Amino acid sequence: MSETYTPDNLIVGLQRDIVNRPVKIKIGEDLCRGALLGRVLRALGDAEADAGNIGEGTIDGALGALAKLGTYTITCTAVAGPGSFAQFSVLNPEGHRLDDAEADTLYEGEIDFLLEEYGTAFAVGDLFTVAVDEGSLQGLQATLDAVDGSAEPFGVLAEDADASLATVLTTAYISGEFGEEAVGYDGAEDVDDWRETCAAVGIYLRPTVSV
Repeated sequence: MSETYTPDNLIVGLQRDIVNRPVKIKIGEDLCRGALLGRVLRALGDAEADAGNIGEGTIDGALGALAKLGTYTITCTAVAGPGSFAQFSVLNPEGHRLDDAEADTLYEGEIDFLLEEYGTAFAVGDLFTVAVDEGSLQGLQATLDAVDGSAEPFGVLAEDADASLATVLTTAYISGEFGEEAVGYDGAEDVDDWRETCAAVGIYLRPTVSV
């Protein structure tokens, strides 16, 4: 007998219940049934200088893959000197101090940012903040190198969904056993890239075997 019980071999086995959930697909996505989905869990908020700063400068921020929701606080701890740039401490939203940052040097970590000085030099205590907001929670193709949270598997798309021009409300299977050959991965990614991560959230990818 065969354990497969959908014609396209997407759903396989009877050992685990299939659980489905509504999901809104992000505009711009055009996905086929079986696509492995992530969701937009976080988005970059405001990156700004404190109004009380003495020094003049700008900050441009970007999400990192490990960004946490909340506000990152970047504070000048040492001013620039001959042959050196101003130094800054970086606290994440949980209050943990990360690697220090340097003005005019790209910082890469939980968040990425660049502090650029102009006019009056930065002074000790000058402060900048970068906010990481909750994302739209809309579904899209899961991608290993995504920084918006879609590197975390959410489910397997239950039906074709063309959101090229507008978001589409559809259904995802968020738990069960799925034929690894029938699941759609991004680009050159394959089942070996995702098997353990998916299993951790109840999405089991397995070969389709008939006996």
